[in-house]
Amino acid sequence: MTDSRARTPDRAGADLPARFEEALLSLRAAARPRGLVLDEVPAPRGLAPFAAALTAETTETQAGTPLASGRFVVLHDPGGQAAWDGDFRLVIMARARVDAEVGTDPVLGAAAWSWLSEALDHQGAGHRALVGTVTRVLSETFGGLELTDACAHAEVRASWSPISPDLGPHLAAWYELLHVAAGHEPEQATALLLTGLSR
Repeated sequence: MTDSRARTPDRAGADLPARFEEALLSLRAAARPRGLVLDEVPAPRGLAPFAAALTAETTETQAGTPLASGRFVVLHDPGGQAAWDGDFRLVIMARARVDAEVGTDPVLGAAAWSWLSEALDHQGAGHRALVGTVTRVLSETFGGLELTDACAHAEVRASWSPISPDLGPHLAAWYELLHVAAGHEPEQATALLLTGLSR
């Protein structure tokens, strides 16, 4: 029997709380972005009675590695949790490669955090209790004793409580964060509208 505590969107059923099912359906209804490959993955266990998760990465790559990638997790506890200030919590991660020079810039952390806060505002994703961290990692590759390559990554990890089960705007904000982290304009996250074609 499948553990109902870790349901993914394609397994929504009658045994799920109505509010959680509503939230999952709002994710399905959200417009799919350009330039991102999405995948449903097993949700983390033990954080909430019900959970679902998605991953994404940019189709654009550098040296075979996506410019940005991340994870979007929906947590739901019908009884609510005091730390959440509600019955839903969203947990996201976005990771992007940046120039080594940018990676050492002291304002990178504040800039990367603004990518998220501005994306939430831009998409009209009502939220409260937003917290998170920005981490920078500098990687150096050596061939023998000589440095052959150096790159830096910026990683944003955050969580917040949505004000309603309509999670579409929050998913769109995460899409926007990934694109901005990859060096694209926010508008790149807007879905491509094709006239004459049904969804």
